Amino acid sequence: MKGKIVAQKKSKVAPIPRGFRSITPHVTAPDVAGAVALYQSAFGATVTSTQTIPETDTVIFALVKIGNSLLTIGKGEVFGLGAVSLHLYVDDASATFDRAVEAGFTVISPLDEQYWGDLTGVLADSLGVRWSVGQRIVKLTAAEQGDRAKANMQEAVAKAQGASNDDNSTAAPVAEADTKTDAATH
Repeated sequence: MKGKIVAQKKSKVAPIPRGFRSITPHVTAPDVAGAVALYQSAFGATVTSTQTIPETDTVIFALVKIGNSLLTIGKGEVFGLGAVSLHLYVDDASATFDRAVEAGFTVISPLDEQYWGDLTGVLADSLGVRWSVGQRIVKLTAAEQGDRAKANMQEAVAKAQGASNDDNSTAAPVAEADTKTDAATH
């Protein structure tokens, strides 16, 4: 009998590392350590791991946990604003929103009850990342959500028409959009 081929036992490697999901948000920042500090201050992020340039203290990658989710932050150039948008569900949207503002975030739209049943506000950090902070406050059926969306849209249209009737076409156009109709953050 010729030599028997014995398969080497290989340890099974999970295709998705433990703790990760299929999609993991990633933020690019010129100063990774600064971004980590910002998210620690605003959202209570905890550092899971970091990588530095060999023989230096310069952080080039960080894995942080915010709530029960992972966020990766890598060193790189940032082009434009708002290249990344993240939604953060929390137990207390008001406290989290206020903490983010205290940490230096800019308010894009204040906390408000949205037609889909969440208390949500939108902020931007110093990297240009938009963060919507939300808390489910009303559980709605699809029909109830649809009715609220329709009423919200009608209110926005009436408000826009009222503004255009009031100005007799002499004032500048309305610059602010009604964020209640922005369904991209839920």
